[in-house]
Amino acid sequence: MHYSRFAIVIFLAATCAFCSPQLTAQDDPHKIPDELIFRAADPSPTANFVVQLFTEAYARLGIKLRFEAMPRNRSLTEANKGRIAGELGRIPRLHDEYTNLVRVDFPLFDSEVVMVADRRECGLCGFNNIDSFAYIAGTQSVEEVLQDRAIDMPSIQAVDIAQLELLYDNDRVDAILLNDFEAEQLASINDYTIFVPYKRNTGYHFLHQQYAFLVPQLEAILENMLASGRILEILQENNAQIRTTLGFDESPELGPVRLSAGLWPEYTEADGSGAYWQVMEQVFAPVASELDLHANTFSRAYRGLDDNKFDALVGALGQQTPENTIVSRNHLDFDNPLYVFTATAEDMQAVEAGTLQRPVCHVAGYEYEQMLSPDLSYYSADSHLDCFAMLDMGRMGAVVGYLENVPDWTNSPYSMVKLRDALPVHVAFQKTPRGFRLRDWFDAQFRELVTSGAIRDIYTEEMIRRGYLHLNLPPEPNPVRAAR
Repeated sequence: MHYSRFAIVIFLAATCAFCSPQLTAQDDPHKIPDELIFRAADPSPTANFVVQLFTEAYARLGIKLRFEAMPRNRSLTEANKGRIAGELGRIPRLHDEYTNLVRVDFPLFDSEVVMVADRRECGLCGFNNIDSFAYIAGTQSVEEVLQDRAIDMPSIQAVDIAQLELLYDNDRVDAILLNDFEAEQLASINDYTIFVPYKRNTGYHFLHQQYAFLVPQLEAILENMLASGRILEILQENNAQIRTTLGFDESPELGPVRLSAGLWPEYTEADGSGAYWQVMEQVFAPVASELDLHANTFSRAYRGLDDNKFDALVGALGQQTPENTIVSRNHLDFDNPLYVFTATAEDMQAVEAGTLQRPVCHVAGYEYEQMLSPDLSYYSADSHLDCFAMLDMGRMGAVVGYLENVPDWTNSPYSMVKLRDALPVHVAFQKTPRGFRLRDWFDAQFRELVTSGAIRDIYTEEMIRRGYLHLNLPPEPNPVRAAR
């Protein structure tokens, strides 16, 4: 896009804390300023990337940047009036409403507006499953979502992220809405937190029209920094991830899709049957040139994803996946409470005290040592049955697993203590552009399976309730009315 040069005749109140100096007839409106003021961004890898990027870009023009703390909605007003220089990163259409702002035509980052909620309270969650929400006033990406969907329910406008998180943590609201790169910084995120994606945006830099003459120079500098690799270096220095967030205007062509899973009776059978495999066929078979389903020991399935032999691991727990992977935002199911088992009560006391001499056996891929004493030793096995066999032989001192893993060959009950409650079960994907695309397709299609009621043909009622998916199902059709 080409921008015309604007004639600058702006008179600002000298008493304002963020005033630019008044221009006079003798002033050169195209003179490079020594300093520009912007709102201080809330810290996040993406925001830190943008701040460093423009600090360096403006430095090449001999301009120093200063950042002032202020609310987001005030920042928009100040920028539009020219009392601060502009906005660091906002939605592409910002200048439609704030007409004094000029866009620097260089895409900075892609982001999504997400709803953050507790999946135990609303399942896959959404506006239909909550009673109230909060967001940061002046976050136009969120306000666009609310306007597009004509949302009319109790809401609170927070001043900043700290206040927003406090409202959520204190159960003042059921959910909060914010940009995904901000949501990832919330301290209250846990295994039960769900991110529900809504509108996608690309962030752009905006300047007040009095600085419009800087726009072509900035665009050239940013293009040069991109070509030289400097932008990539700044991304890496700030641990920021700028990924392409393509939507699905039509069904994609995903090529061959290879999925792995541990061998779970009734869920992921070796012959390709089971509830989870049925879901995968519903989601991926229509868009894959070939769909391969591989059930094996969990440790081999886990290593297969870690070694890039598979596109995804079906049946993963959120924090117990290989590095360089991502998990589905929507949970596939919930597992059951997790226990530690010992042969005797004395051994259980030693486990709890961290003095047990023999190893604790667990299945590879599950980092159960995080739940017990770091002074214990651990052994990773291919299956829970192997663990219990070695426990019975005295080679292991304890086993970590589920009640359904306990073998039926034992003549005397084991001592057991619960380590944690049930956790959501996910699908884990490679942390690559293809992995993000597969993840997004799974999330969209699995949500459709649930909200349409089609999941009833795959899952038992017990599974549906265990995963809190009943909260998102449509009402069952009236059989009498349907018969007519």
